[in-house]
Amino acid sequence: MSTVINKDFIEEKLWNRNFILISLSFLTVCLAFHSLIPTLPIYIQERGGSEGMAGLAMAVLTIAAVIIRPVTGCALDRYGRRAILIIGLLTFLIPSLAYILLLPIAPLLFFRFIQGFGWGIGNTSQGTVVSDVIPRNRMGEGLGFFGLATSISLAVAPAAGLWLVEHVSFQVLFIFSSLLTGFSLVLAMLVKYPELNKSGSKSSMVFIEKASICPSAITLLTTITYSSLLSFLALYAKQKGISPAGVFFVVMAVTTFVSRPLSGIVIDKKGSTGYDLIIFSGLAAIIGSMVVIAQTFSLWYLIIGGILYGLGFGFVQPATLAICINSVSSARRGAANATYWTAFDVGVAAGSVFWGIVSNYFGFTIMFYLNVVPPLLAAAVYFKKMLR
Repeated sequence: MSTVINKDFIEEKLWNRNFILISLSFLTVCLAFHSLIPTLPIYIQERGGSEGMAGLAMAVLTIAAVIIRPVTGCALDRYGRRAILIIGLLTFLIPSLAYILLLPIAPLLFFRFIQGFGWGIGNTSQGTVVSDVIPRNRMGEGLGFFGLATSISLAVAPAAGLWLVEHVSFQVLFIFSSLLTGFSLVLAMLVKYPELNKSGSKSSMVFIEKASICPSAITLLTTITYSSLLSFLALYAKQKGISPAGVFFVVMAVTTFVSRPLSGIVIDKKGSTGYDLIIFSGLAAIIGSMVVIAQTFSLWYLIIGGILYGLGFGFVQPATLAICINSVSSARRGAANATYWTAFDVGVAAGSVFWGIVSNYFGFTIMFYLNVVPPLLAAAVYFKKMLR
């Protein structure tokens, strides 16, 4: 059995009921996710963990997501969307509830690993569902607007999480995260999911979509830089005596709020030329951001770095995702999404561990300077693709 989306299910307009519901579901779980990213390293350090160990809070989650995403993509293509998405959100919710008990480091990392399975299943499922309900000729624009959930959550959640930790308690933060995930689950239950048409014999199980490998490699290299910000920017700003560090994430999110939809509109209208323009300019902005952040000695440097990174990431991320989705049929969108988000997670996981080691030996400044290398490699990969 292969997944073929019923044509009657697809609506012509972009802002249809299902697009709105799945986008809001993604937004609320992203709020929960991003509220924990800058705060769990602080939680671990306050309980005696090192800077390198603090990076494990992100690494164990992303390792689990990497393991489960290919299986999830295959299951979505063979068995449908609804049940798998709900299972994923429940698996993300249960560890959030466990965190409320203020666990020691070892149990916390165990539940964080379990939460990674939930994030991998839920995120892959939501990305596949939204690609089902977006009109194909507006895929870039639709994915750009869908990605605004990440921009909004980055604008609110990290700063809110850091504020709750500083002024209230970690326990309240974990309650906040659990409520948001629960609301995401409710919204997901309200979505009308496409029916699967059973055609022919069973198709082979596809865990990695070959057509998505090149754009996914660009994403992997980009998220290696992203991981250094998620895991270590708050600690770097604290070391420099700069406060509040959450301003970086707010500025970055505001910039991506503009750049994501713009990216999608350009690539829908300009085609391959639009992809070239968006991806190369985005990678250049990321390189500039890393140089600025490495030289940070005041809040203004964080603001400028956030503007540049938001512009770059807001261009590159939806563009590479659109390439993945548009390169396959609806029957392979689960595998394409899984390949893309697996690369995203591999970049975050590898970066969290690698940059943790680098920062321990060379310090945060050298670490951020070295972050210019991955986007340069990403530009080389894309340029090689253009020559084919």
